[in-house]
Amino acid sequence: MKTKNIDQVFSSEAISEKIRLLWGQSSCNVALSDSKVEQMTKLVGLLHQWNKALNLTAIRDPEEMVVLHIIDSISIEPYICGHNIADVGTGPGFPGLVLAILHPEIRFTLIDSVAKKISFVKNAVAVLKLGNVIPENCRCEELKPKEQFDCIVSRAFAPLDKIVNWCRELLVSDGKFVAMKAKLSEEELGNVPEDVVIDRIEKLNVPGLNATRQAVVMSLRKQ
Repeated sequence: MKTKNIDQVFSSEAISEKIRLLWGQSSCNVALSDSKVEQMTKLVGLLHQWNKALNLTAIRDPEEMVVLHIIDSISIEPYICGHNIADVGTGPGFPGLVLAILHPEIRFTLIDSVAKKISFVKNAVAVLKLGNVIPENCRCEELKPKEQFDCIVSRAFAPLDKIVNWCRELLVSDGKFVAMKAKLSEEELGNVPEDVVIDRIEKLNVPGLNATRQAVVMSLRKQ
């Protein structure tokens, strides 16, 4: 049996078809459109191209990138809120770039301390013409935004208590933390600071992925 060559010529048609299929099976509130599928297909192509030189992600196969980066990012869309959102520990732009494609009316600030990953984000923003994305190359606890954020999202970034402690000053008083988690222990939940409320824990719908994904939605306890 032939093994799949993960460095094969990138097929935009195959990627677009897979995005359409899996997006249609997701819980995303945003309607499927040709323009958004085209942008996400270009994003996978860019990631595949840059990854060969810069090792931005362990995922090498473009079709796996669709599931593990694009569709996984889409799964969090029903839980974001507000019009000024931060993606902390964004890596090469996930979920922030995907959410920005879905919601051009929302401003997204994508934060990561690794320069090569933010370089990729900046290139993707330029190529995809995403005027609603602000890349920031710094640690989230060092960021001094002009305005606090309505919502702070993170994807496999850090334990819940660290996310809260590093980012609490970035969040408006009635804002939400939305943390994407593959594994979630009682110990991690128990370490959440006392002034933070876990509003709910939602199982995420990620078509094509045979693994658990959850969203932990948290807010600052009202004084």
